[in-house]
Amino acid sequence: MNTILLGLIALAFTAGVIIFIIVMIELKGTIKELKGLIRTTEGSLKPTLSELQGTLRSVRELTDNVNEVAEDVRIFSDSIKEVSEGVRTVSESVKDVSAMVGDVSSLARIEVSSVKAGIRAGVFAFLKSLSGQTRDRLKE
Repeated sequence: MNTILLGLIALAFTAGVIIFIIVMIELKGTIKELKGLIRTTEGSLKPTLSELQGTLRSVRELTDNVNEVAEDVRIFSDSIKEVSEGVRTVSESVKDVSAMVGDVSSLARIEVSSVKAGIRAGVFAFLKSLSGQTRDRLKE
């Protein structure tokens, strides 16, 4: 019985070694195929990575340009604010000048009315004086 047991152990050991060798051979083939797949993937990824770097560079340039445009828009907006403040100031100045012109116009009307009244009074006084002298001469 010991011999049968020893024979079975030897047979099991031999079968295990044969199965181990077959698995190793299959594993070697799988490893070769995996290396080929890795090489192919690496060959495909290299151009993709360089394109990705170029794309990232373009995106950086685009964001830089967008930032510059945003800064220009901010400066333009500030300029518009300054112009609107200037227009407000000019509008207030125009209102002030318009008020002054109105005041000058009122003063001019008053002066013209005064001059008319003065001339009228002067003419009446002159005529009255003339008529008084004419009466005095007629009396003489």
